[in-house]
Amino acid sequence: MRWLSLFLLLALAACTSSPGVVHSPETGLHGQYTAQVVISDHPHHVLMGHLVAFAHDGTRTRALIIGQRRDGVHRLRMAQAWRGGVELPFTSTTHQLDGCTHGHCRDRAVGIIALSDAVLATARRDGLSARLTGRSDAVDIHVPAWLFQSLPE
Repeated sequence: MRWLSLFLLLALAACTSSPGVVHSPETGLHGQYTAQVVISDHPHHVLMGHLVAFAHDGTRTRALIIGQRRDGVHRLRMAQAWRGGVELPFTSTTHQLDGCTHGHCRDRAVGIIALSDAVLATARRDGLSARLTGRSDAVDIHVPAWLFQSLPE
């Protein structure tokens, strides 16, 4: 149910590329999302990311949503995310979501990294650097600390 809620928030947040607040009385979902920023700028792997923080039925979830800017070359299919030799809780969205990820239809969904309290605390201070890996691709990402600082405590 938690990931279903996250996908719902992702869909609701897809209306704008600037930060905002989501409140859906019908679903009981409320939260906020940050602006979308470039987190990897390789010529063929430009990745965009934004953060979401929401609550649903008393459960709080925070996550990094990752999308690939369409470049006409190929589509990334990532399976894991690693930070300093530690695997992060990554869910591939390549097959579940096809289309807009944040306010326009130039991005393809790549994945979601769930953010624990410990990872979020470190990321607020240092940002988040990680490596996304797939069958044939590895892409380094970096999300700046200021983006994490814009999420509620």
